[in-house]
Amino acid sequence: MMSHPGRHGVGGKRFFGILCAVAVFAGAAFAAPAGGGVAIIDLDRVATALGWIEDLSKNLQATDAELRAQIDQALRASVKAIEDAKAEVAAEAKLTMDQIKTLNAIQDIRDLGQLPLTNLQREKLVNAVQQANTVLQNSQNTYQQQIQQRRAALIRGYRDKIRPFARRVAQAHGFSVVLVTGDNVLLVEPPADITNEVIDELQKSNIGKGSAPAATESPAAPKSTR
Repeated sequence: MMSHPGRHGVGGKRFFGILCAVAVFAGAAFAAPAGGGVAIIDLDRVATALGWIEDLSKNLQATDAELRAQIDQALRASVKAIEDAKAEVAAEAKLTMDQIKTLNAIQDIRDLGQLPLTNLQREKLVNAVQQANTVLQNSQNTYQQQIQQRRAALIRGYRDKIRPFARRVAQAHGFSVVLVTGDNVLLVEPPADITNEVIDELQKSNIGKGSAPAATESPAAPKSTR
């Protein structure tokens, strides 16, 4: 049986910083009109000041809960399919109560040889188990894909909200490029750091504290192979 996906990495400040620096913003730049010089912005500081980290965590936790509910539903359906197949085979083979107990206790399909079953009946049981495992594996894959897609969509929303403010502040100071702090930035002189000014501009706008991008669609349900 498949275990549920762990909750690590669903939300929190450390998660936001790593994903912004590595997965989304590394190597990216907010371009301003031609001028000179390079500015730096710290997206973790922006997200913290505006309350976006907490919102990101809550949004991802909601997606996580919805996906887990879908996995639980797939698990229950798979278990029922296996139990139904066992009941059908037990009735067809006219198994005794003791033989039914043996059937229910079997963990390895090779042990089906202990029971008076036809090849077709054994095949029915094996197929039921294989289909259940496929459904559960698909559910696991769907969970991972949907969580990753949701993370990426949320952070794109934050990036798009910050971009015009970073451009405006950079233009006011004559910077032609704005980079994001990360492993590729070795040294930043204070005049090049426009983070606080971008935060001020965002707070003056309608963006405001805690107004994170909203979900646009619900996670897709795991696909069944039946």
